[in-house]
Amino acid sequence: MYENLIKSKKRVQQHGEVFTPKWMIDLMLDIPGIKHKLEKQEDIDTTFLEPSAGEGFFLVEILKRKLSAIHARDKSWETFALRALASIYAIELLEDNLYIAKQSMFEVVLNERERIFGKRATKSTNFYKAAEFIIEKNIVQGNTLERLNNNGNEIKFSEWKRVKNHPKLVERIPFSYSSLFEEENPQLDLFEVAGQMDLFEEFEEKEIGQSKKYKIVEIDQVWKEEME
Repeated sequence: MYENLIKSKKRVQQHGEVFTPKWMIDLMLDIPGIKHKLEKQEDIDTTFLEPSAGEGFFLVEILKRKLSAIHARDKSWETFALRALASIYAIELLEDNLYIAKQSMFEVVLNERERIFGKRATKSTNFYKAAEFIIEKNIVQGNTLERLNNNGNEIKFSEWKRVKNHPKLVERIPFSYSSLFEEENPQLDLFEVAGQMDLFEEFEEKEIGQSKKYKIVEIDQVWKEEME
């Protein structure tokens, strides 16, 4: 099937925008170190960062694979699905691409939930609100190289830190993209699989830009943004 990999010659010239074809995405996600992390429910929290998201083709495929790995079919499916969403991060420079990427991820998780339970989550449900909120905080506008957004502010994310032995509970910890780097370190990359793929593992003992203290809550309640 034909894939349109560019939107316009002007966008290619101005931004170097060329989308990755589906066959290449599949090939890259089938790299053993990556594929292994996408096939097991117990690895649902493994984090991925896409530094140039485009319309979210990589994000969607990662999310689909993570959701396919969930074998729970009771209410806990929603918890695992939200944890899958919370593990995927991305930065995109162009606003139109950003909107499409967010909407695509949202549709994937809503459609999969509907397939599992036979009913679509409505806007009034905690699952719907939490999924929308997590995507909004994890998929953000910015210039990856400059580490700034269009307003000239630092790119901000949130870690959704699991509470040990409590699969539903998370602690939201805001941090800046810049805090993931040390001066001598190269750019983090989606496919930097040597060693580990957890964005936060190296920073567990550090204060990573924690400017607010949020309550520990069940993951489907994060949209309330309750403070301690």
